[in-house]
Formats: sequence, structure tokens, C-alpha cells
Amino acid sequence: MRLSLNILLPVRRLLLGLAALPLAVACSSNEGGSSDAVKDATALNEHKIADADITKKQEADAEFLVRATSNALLEVELGKLAQTRATAPAVRAFGAAAVQSRLELLTSLRSLAAAKQLAVPSALGDDEQSAYHEASTQTGSQLDKRVMALLVKIQKQDEDAFDDMKDDAYDGDIRALAAKYYTPIDEQLDAAKEAADAADKLP
Repeated sequence: MRLSLNILLPVRRLLLGLAALPLAVACSSNEGGSSDAVKDATALNEHKIADADITKKQEADAEFLVRATSNALLEVELGKLAQTRATAPAVRAFGAAAVQSRLELLTSLRSLAAAKQLAVPSALGDDEQSAYHEASTQTGSQLDKRVMALLVKIQKQDEDAFDDMKDDAYDGDIRALAAKYYTPIDEQLDAAKEAADAADKLP
């Protein structure tokens, strides 16, 4: 089952109002101009940063918020899939934990993005939808294995990004958010690897 995307406004209409970049736009990528929520959020931020002639470090800050939000959205959906359809108890339990932790993270990411007037995706992008669809079409133990392989891969990306940004983010509030969530993310990556090992042992 794919996560549906909202209908998007035309690019022309969005760009006419971009100078003000209201918070409502900053919080939602679905007011971009394409069908890919992640690309829309990135484009909004690139336009804002280019207009303000801001540094490359601030571009990295914006990209971090977009990617962290995109990953968290996919992790929530994969966690729900594991909860409802995985065969191994360890995978189902990890799915529940992933949903809870990433929903909390999403709340923090969205609040911070709104405060900084930066856009983050409100739905899965094309690549993330494809990854979810590919996992959701599996059955039995193959679903367990595919879901956990994806979750380990994504959570490793999270761990690397939050580790970097807790020291290197230009914005102090983004550094603080990365520092706050780095240890829980690192610990959950270890738990993901354990659940993936359990899945790999299935026939």
C-alpha cells in the first residue's frame, strides 16, 4: 500500500508568493510544483537560500532537515508494515518502537523547520514510495527481511547525519536537535541490526 500524496499547487503560483515564505508553506512541501514531496521541499529551500545569498553551511542545514524528515516518514511507514505483517516477534516489536520514536522526531523536525522558515516534506518522495512499495509486496519471512534491511540502511543514514550535524550544523538550534536525538538514534540502530539478524535467520 502506497502513502498517498496531496494534490500540489502549480509552480507559478508558489513562486509568486515565495518572497514572504509564510510558515504554512515552510511546513509543507505539498505546495511545491511536482509530485515529489522531497524534491519540492528541497527546491523551496534552495530558492529561499539563493535569494538570501546564504552560505553553503546553511544549505547543508536545510538539506539535513529535508533528509531527516524524509527518512523519518519512511521509517514510520516501514515500522507500521512490520507491526502488522512481520512474522518474527522481534521484527514486529522493532516496528512498534520505530514508529513511536520517529513520530516524536518528526514533531521536532517540523517544529524546528517552521521556526526557521524552511520547508520539509509532508509525504514520501518518489524514491521513498518506491522503496516502501517494494517492501510491501513481499510476503512471509521475505517481508521481515526486506523491511529490516531497509530500516537498517535508513537508520545508518540517520546515525551518520545526526553525528555530523550535532557538531557541524551552522544553526545552533539544528546542532542542538541533532545532539538531542543522536544517542537514541544510535541505540535504535543497534536494535535494528539485532532485529535484522533475527529476520535473516528465518527460513
